[in-house]
Amino acid sequence: MNDAFDFGLILKGLRKEKGWTQEELANKINKESSIISRYEKNLQSPTFDTVRAFSALFNVSMDYLSGMERQSNISTIGLNEKQRNIIMQLIQQFREHNVITSKQLTDKQSCLLGQILAEFLK
Repeated sequence: MNDAFDFGLILKGLRKEKGWTQEELANKINKESSIISRYEKNLQSPTFDTVRAFSALFNVSMDYLSGMERQSNISTIGLNEKQRNIIMQLIQQFREHNVITSKQLTDKQSCLLGQILAEFLK
């Protein structure tokens, strides 16, 4: 388990990734915005059902929300097989050649990003 677990920080990060206000998030799970604020400040803990709702809404596991899993899931729902294949290849390339350490994309990563753009702009 992550020693620096901070549910509020995780929730706030996921909410901001979506570009949602606390009120928008609250509306999506039928809560008051003040409750979301309390969750994000770690002043109140959500119920199991609320964590499950967050998990479904953000497409992450409950383990991720609880700090037990350091990565989120990537949903390919709604993508065709070719799009899924390109995305999976890109993920594999990033795993094999970490851009953070090399500071530049490999030729294969650049090619896959180009394929993604071409495929999704059709």
